[in-house]
Amino acid sequence: MGKIVRMTSEEIKAMRAAGGDMTSRERVGNLTEEEVERIALEDPDNFLKTDEEWERVIVHRPGLRGPQKAPIKKPLAIRLSPDVVEYFKATGTGWQSRIDSALRDWMTGHPMKQV
Repeated sequence: MGKIVRMTSEEIKAMRAAGGDMTSRERVGNLTEEEVERIALEDPDNFLKTDEEWERVIVHRPGLRGPQKAPIKKPLAIRLSPDVVEYFKATGTGWQSRIDSALRDWMTGHPMKQV
């Protein structure tokens, strides 16, 4: 293994600006696959060591939602007055849920008439 070198953030920035990096490409390039596996298994920060552990991994990508476990809302297009939309949007994230809540409150005060 190579020796550990301590550097300040300014030294690292200067090294990167000069085209350098933190990897000894010659040392890493000469490692066998068995050595890489051994190093990975000995790494205390590596918490996924076996194929079985990797199979249980759930990948979360920022900005992408996974499927709902139990879809409870129905997507639809609705036309609302601009001032109503702006009012609810001004209340921040969750504004669509607040519109849903306001409509639900209205429903409780206006029961449907049986035909």
